[in-house]
Amino acid sequence: MPDRGWKQAERNHARDMGSERIPVTGERHGADFVDGLFAYQLKVRKVIPSWCFEWLRGICTTAATTDRIGVLVLNQPRKPRRDALVVLRWGDWVDLHGPTGGDDDA
Repeated sequence: MPDRGWKQAERNHARDMGSERIPVTGERHGADFVDGLFAYQLKVRKVIPSWCFEWLRGICTTAATTDRIGVLVLNQPRKPRRDALVVLRWGDWVDLHGPTGGDDDA
């Protein structure tokens, strides 16, 4: 079977974290890769709301002026704070939690 683009993306992201891609075994919400503390599921989509990237870019720009990492927190009205989503750039995540080495385009 030919290597699909999403499989290669999962493989590359897993290796950024010093892990390997877990083959699909049939369950719907399985992890694509894991490390010592986290289970990851990667979604590669042509369309992600542009506002998400604009807001993330804005906080990353602001944070960089004081040597900080920008983090976007998304929540829904009347939903528990603990269920909010935390979004940051993959490169920042790898710098914080991943092993050194690997591809430069992380």
